[in-house]
Amino acid sequence: MKKLFIGVFLALAVFVSACKKDNYKSPDAELSGNIVDAATGKNVPQQTNVGGGYLQLFQTDYPKPSAIQTALHPDGSYTRGFTFNGNYKVVPTGPFFYLDTINVKVNGTTQMDIRVVPYLTVSCEVLSKTSTSITVRVKVAQPAQNTQKIARILAVAATFNTVDVNNYNSNRGLTNTEALDNQTVVSKDYDYTIAELKPATLYYVRGGGRTINPGNYYNYSPMLTVTTNSQ
Repeated sequence: MKKLFIGVFLALAVFVSACKKDNYKSPDAELSGNIVDAATGKNVPQQTNVGGGYLQLFQTDYPKPSAIQTALHPDGSYTRGFTFNGNYKVVPTGPFFYLDTINVKVNGTTQMDIRVVPYLTVSCEVLSKTSTSITVRVKVAQPAQNTQKIARILAVAATFNTVDVNNYNSNRGLTNTEALDNQTVVSKDYDYTIAELKPATLYYVRGGGRTINPGNYYNYSPMLTVTTNSQ
């Protein structure tokens, strides 16, 4: 009987100990903000699928922190929920240079914008549309701090808002500019007609440009929404 009592007591002790381990507070903090152009204060649009920009967070309260990775949103914002309160080093990666070592104290809902120098600034305007096509004009500008070769100019459209160089409907406009010097590239307008679209349909449209950079990252224009004409 004594042995049975001891066995039950030990089992109960292990159960209580396990419950204590499982009852730690779950990560409920959040870090959010924007990737902004240091010169203009405007968001730097991003690619969100494979090949897009991301943040890595390292909680510096621990001696060997593991990286917590989160993707950037198309409009250049980011949100990292399910995070513990604490001190973090933040490393952004994408089509830009970031300016300083970034450290932040996360406490509950914390907001922090990250200042960067984009490889390119891209603009895109709609010139015309029909029931099955959209014609746009794309231009790129390059900050003085960046001497990377401008390699591609792009226009894409899709029925989803994660449209990018690899994800689009029908077709895309793409120009190889490696044979041109950068000054010529930034002085030109690039007009593209994206055809074989559906009538009376909402499309997300953006221009893009890529320099020769280590991650082959594209910079993008802000997203446009365009509805094709009815037949």
